[in-house]
Amino acid sequence: MKYLCALILLIYSVMGSANPALDDQASDYQLAKTEQELAAEAVVDKLIQAYNAQNIRLFLELYAEDVEFYMYPQTLMFTGKEKLIERYGLMFKKMHCLKATSIKRVTHGSIVIDHETSEICSKEAGVVDKRSEFVTSYQIEDGKIKKVVFFR
Repeated sequence: MKYLCALILLIYSVMGSANPALDDQASDYQLAKTEQELAAEAVVDKLIQAYNAQNIRLFLELYAEDVEFYMYPQTLMFTGKEKLIERYGLMFKKMHCLKATSIKRVTHGSIVIDHETSEICSKEAGVVDKRSEFVTSYQIEDGKIKKVVFFR
């Protein structure tokens, strides 16, 4: 029994030291973000700020003219800024408050994937009457959002 316990302890200690996922700290390599990733995140951060401020002008500036919106996996919702204005312009005018928050983020190259929460005041300012949570993928090209995929 002593030998079995010692063997289990030895195997566990070897597995723990050989598995970087079990390390207490990630390496500098794992933490470092590229310039491309930082730039892509900056675009999405500006988008969230514009959404929360209900600033349709700044919101639209962040999208490419031929932006594509999809519902996962490949259901095309709409393309182009004209449809984007139809969809978000009215919402920005009608809602008393909009608040999106990124609660988790994964960035790889020019793609930013956010786990987001959204709160909307549709009847009265300061009274949130709709909350939702979703995952959104943003593909950034030349400093503009080129493709959006909603995961629900």
